[in-house]
Amino acid sequence: MIWTSSTGSTVAGYISIVFWLVVFIPQLQENYRRKNGDGLSLTFLLIWLAGDLFNLAGIIMEKLMFTMFLLALWYTVADIGLIWQVVYYQQCVTKSTMLSKVDTVTLERQPSVHDALLDDDEHHSVAAAASNADMIHDDGTTCHSDISNSSSGRDIYTIQPKIKPVWVNLIGSSVMIVLIAASCYGYMMTKTTIETVEDDETMQLVPQILGWLSAVLYIGSRVPQLIKNWRQQSTDGLSSGMFVCAVFGNFFFALSIFLRSTERRYIIKNMPWIIGSLATVIFDIMIFLQFYVFNRRKLKHRAD
Repeated sequence: MIWTSSTGSTVAGYISIVFWLVVFIPQLQENYRRKNGDGLSLTFLLIWLAGDLFNLAGIIMEKLMFTMFLLALWYTVADIGLIWQVVYYQQCVTKSTMLSKVDTVTLERQPSVHDALLDDDEHHSVAAAASNADMIHDDGTTCHSDISNSSSGRDIYTIQPKIKPVWVNLIGSSVMIVLIAASCYGYMMTKTTIETVEDDETMQLVPQILGWLSAVLYIGSRVPQLIKNWRQQSTDGLSSGMFVCAVFGNFFFALSIFLRSTERRYIIKNMPWIIGSLATVIFDIMIFLQFYVFNRRKLKHRAD
């Protein structure tokens, strides 16, 4: 086999796919182990999903490389899967935690304890405490919050499911099926075909706009997670493995574009996807720094 720039681009593209195939597995496992997804900012995931949807639409309309299409489709499917899991644990699983008498009285006086505890930032503290006490369980029998006395002089505060699991599972699976079918159909029906680099020199306005929107959303998606980590002064519930895979996935994705061609018009046409990948790496490195700082602080605190 003759090694060409096109071959190198394809290889880099498939290496990127490998990383993106496993990117969410560490986080899915972490959520399953803890029986909650409160370490993640749901805003972060929703913005990430919006970016992937714009990215997918732009790639389909431009009929870019097939590896880019596979990556974009998988990004979106994986996003939906992770959001599906987080919503399931937040809305369909009973959560309980031990509270002191004073905390219980304070909670009872608040206008909406149930909603407050489910807030994206505040919910983590209650769910984490419940997880540490091994008191999270899934019974789904009632749909209200209650406080019961325990023999230890502390109270057990319980948040009951708000949504039946069957509805979350039905919506999640339906969205995935429709997305995959519509995306594959759209890509196959797009008339533009890529034979050589010269064919890529024609740019279309709408796909370029979608591409730049996706780039902005990719970059901005990390901001809510960075803020959430900073407010909590913790990265508990986050899997560093997810961000490792994301960094390498983005790197090889951008590399596949550069290896295919370094012609000016080709690079300009793919610039939204290049910026969206490489700029995101910078923000992921910032999250790595938070892992390092907060974990080191935690170890120092335990040593003291």
